[in-house]
Amino acid sequence: MKSSRNALSSSRVLYYILVAMNMMAVRSCARGAVVFVNAHHPKVRRGVFGLLPFRVNHLSAKVSADQSYGAPRNKIDRSLLQIRGGSSSSNPPHSMQPTWRKAYLGVGSNLGNQFENIVNALSQLQSSGDVRLLRTSFLRKTAPMYVTDQPDFLNGAVEVETMLTPLQLLHALKNVEGNLGRDLSGNATRFGPRPVDLDILLFDGFEVQNQDGTAADTISDNNLLPSALTMQTDELEIPHPRMAEREFVLAPLNDMDSEIVHPLLNKTLWDLLSSLRCKSSIGYKRQDVEKATRVLPLPHGGRMLVFNETIIMGILNVTPDSFSDGGKFSDSVESAALQAMQLEKDGARIIDVGGESTRPGAEEVSVDEELRRVLPVIARIREGSDVAISIDTRHSRVAKAAIEAGADIVNDVSGGTHDPNMLSCVASMGVPIILMHMRGNPKTMQAMTNYSENNGVVAGVAHELMERSAAAEAAGIHRWLQVLDPGIGFAKTTDGNLSLLKGADALRKTCDDLPFLFGPSRKGFIGKITDEDDPNERDFGTIAACLAALHSNRDDKDSCTILRVHNVKALKQAILVFDAIRNAQ
Repeated sequence: MKSSRNALSSSRVLYYILVAMNMMAVRSCARGAVVFVNAHHPKVRRGVFGLLPFRVNHLSAKVSADQSYGAPRNKIDRSLLQIRGGSSSSNPPHSMQPTWRKAYLGVGSNLGNQFENIVNALSQLQSSGDVRLLRTSFLRKTAPMYVTDQPDFLNGAVEVETMLTPLQLLHALKNVEGNLGRDLSGNATRFGPRPVDLDILLFDGFEVQNQDGTAADTISDNNLLPSALTMQTDELEIPHPRMAEREFVLAPLNDMDSEIVHPLLNKTLWDLLSSLRCKSSIGYKRQDVEKATRVLPLPHGGRMLVFNETIIMGILNVTPDSFSDGGKFSDSVESAALQAMQLEKDGARIIDVGGESTRPGAEEVSVDEELRRVLPVIARIREGSDVAISIDTRHSRVAKAAIEAGADIVNDVSGGTHDPNMLSCVASMGVPIILMHMRGNPKTMQAMTNYSENNGVVAGVAHELMERSAAAEAAGIHRWLQVLDPGIGFAKTTDGNLSLLKGADALRKTCDDLPFLFGPSRKGFIGKITDEDDPNERDFGTIAACLAALHSNRDDKDSCTILRVHNVKALKQAILVFDAIRNAQ
């Protein structure tokens, strides 16, 4: 028995060697090349001489060519199917039926209304029903590479699932590009300007097909290998051959899944991005490594908020009863507009217009009254300035009317929970939303401050915010249009507010580095700490709270922060000094 086991072991070693020889012989083929992977580790490509040994019952193959259903398969593919229990004679592999597979696409534009071009491209791509958008990255502004004499690009990435083969998907992408005005004649400058650019970056590969030779009907039943396809034809190469040198590709992919392993380089996307940024820090030329800066797209003409610095949001309450500035700007549209212009001059890049007080204990006002207060002010500000305007409201009717009047962002203190139509309304308009954390309503929220069952206030708020983010995404508000707000002063004790500000980095990390807004301005917890009863005298404490939210121990170039305050000028000065100190050599 012992010699028999030794003989079996030797035959298995010989088998592995033959498999390796076959793999090396066919790997360079453009069509029908077979790549072997380890089914126990679907995210890590392993060669025969890789870190983990193959086992006969886990050997599998995937065709890394155009994956056309009905294309002939290599004999090795059939033999491995037989090892897995498939029947290559009665149910040949080429009878496999189409199934849904995931792919990652790069999206970009540097002509016209860039964000609108990308949105239209994705809409057209999905119109046939063969492609479904699953999720998006954040968006980034990037200086052009290779051909530098052209406008900056807006870049991102999306995850889709598709019934199409890679080549069919490529042809669909080219059709969309042509429809939106890209010159595909071959006469255009390579890497030159374009209204829209769509690239296949990564694509799922099959581990094995069913025993009857067809693919399973759903992804979960089909033993897919995530992002593992490798192929090279005259038309298409997967993975994208230049993705490892482009931060504007790697950073968006990392937004969605940093643990994906590049099927040829055998490194995670995070490792590739870190390596590229390391090159940037040691003096590579600008055209070799280009920094990608996060942006928040705005409606009305292709404007964007660029997170190249901390963004300050100036508060403009046109209410008679707000806790700090109630009644100051509620009687005159002109005085409210003049205050908005002053806030912009002082350094605000967003003006937050609110027509309903949400201070603790506040009474709800009617939608009609809220509309009466905010719409004339928004229209007047828009007449005199191109500054971004957010509408601070819990009501979808107000949100819709405000956007139509010239506002850009919906700022909902309830995170979309107060009005069941809010998320779908914002999705239909295609504008950004700020999702704030709150429990209950202004009259009940301060009785709902216990987070002990959530492992503390930071973990509890992060978890509930991500639930609201997922709800927004499910309603059609993609993540590149979302901002989160931990709700300082809303359903929080003084200690809870302090913990959230101290834990700002943990919030960002737990919430997938979505942009964050912090609004501690003149809040009651500052008055309690400083023994200051007058909210208008709490600006010094406000600055301290804001700087605490900015402090970061992580080397995170993608951190995006908005600070909502009453005294913009004071905070602007503080941030300039703070950033100068933090960025000093």
